[in-house]
Amino acid sequence: MNFRRLLLILFILFSPDISHAGEPGFEFDRDRRRIRVPVKISQNLIVVPVSINGSAPLNFILDTGIRTTILTEPLMAEMLGLGFDESIYVFGLGGEGIVEATRSRDVTIQIRGVTGKNMNLIILPEDVLSFSEMMGFPVHGIIGYDFFKNFPVEINHHAQTLQIYRDQNYRIGRRSNVIPLQIIDQKPYVKATLVGQNADTVTTNLLVDLGASHAAYVNNKHLRLSDITIQSFLGQGLSGNLTGRMGRVEKLIIHDKIAVDDVLVAYPDKEFITFFDQEIEWEGIIGGEILKRFDIIFDYQAEQMVLRRNFQFRKPFTPNLSGMEVIAEGRNFNKFMVHKVRPGSSAYEAGIMAGDQIISINHKRAQQIRLDDIFEKMTGNPGRVITMILLRNGETFRTSFRLREDI
Repeated sequence: MNFRRLLLILFILFSPDISHAGEPGFEFDRDRRRIRVPVKISQNLIVVPVSINGSAPLNFILDTGIRTTILTEPLMAEMLGLGFDESIYVFGLGGEGIVEATRSRDVTIQIRGVTGKNMNLIILPEDVLSFSEMMGFPVHGIIGYDFFKNFPVEINHHAQTLQIYRDQNYRIGRRSNVIPLQIIDQKPYVKATLVGQNADTVTTNLLVDLGASHAAYVNNKHLRLSDITIQSFLGQGLSGNLTGRMGRVEKLIIHDKIAVDDVLVAYPDKEFITFFDQEIEWEGIIGGEILKRFDIIFDYQAEQMVLRRNFQFRKPFTPNLSGMEVIAEGRNFNKFMVHKVRPGSSAYEAGIMAGDQIISINHKRAQQIRLDDIFEKMTGNPGRVITMILLRNGETFRTSFRLREDI
């Protein structure tokens, strides 16, 4: 994981069928051809305003890698008066196994102009997954297939908007590529070819996952594709922290049509894609760091997505050059704590340790910056000097280091 990036892959186990066959799902509230919804994009993730049972808008991450809408803040479920109909068991990538969650039925979910009635909502227990700490502002849950299955959805990264279309009568630009999708287990997959730095190639189906902020995650059986890799913290999965190695591949080619060059790839450790000693059939993911380089239309009913390169397409893939991961705490999310430090990184060599509190960075106090500002500094130009004042065990100290690319 570069900085505090997220990986969300959900498997539902040992529970009643919670698919939405026969349920109405989302419908337009008025007779309109399309609806425009403003969103917030942070750390390659798209945050959309969602109302639950008529509540004020809550922040939900748009995630094509999940099936059922998830509420990650159980206190919010109590405030909304949601009933807990039954327990279910969920499993996601990470090292801590199965999580027992609850399901609430007959929930009404609204996204500005579209409403889903009789919906299911999974409610995670407390302290399983806190997006707010990772993002630096309140985030309450994740929404995926429930939303995408009913109509085409267009994502414009530059304008930070969604366009929700009533039907397939949307415009396809002349420089766009129509890419076939396979909707498997209510998730979108695309044919992709990875070209290694040694010219070795792998062609497989990869999950197109808006909820994963790395460029790509690949099964570590393909580790040979990268000449140089480093051990890294890859993010937060539903079942705990995810570790593995980071490297680069020469190209990632989407359905023989679009080639993305010099891509950073995360290879999760084998034990994190293993369930009851059996390796999960999982090839990998195309994530937000690639997807943000396109304006995208997801059309599940037509089993296709439309990709149009945007202004970010040729932007280089830059890792976290400091080697440290930071989370935001406190009422206003302006208490920044060092969560992890990669051994051998520039931050590690500067003496920074997990648990240190950032008081200031490059002469700006914590109260003057946001978590996104820290992220931008750590993915800046190699050689840039970062000066920090940190608090450890009640004492402050100053340190500095140069950003350095180790991959």
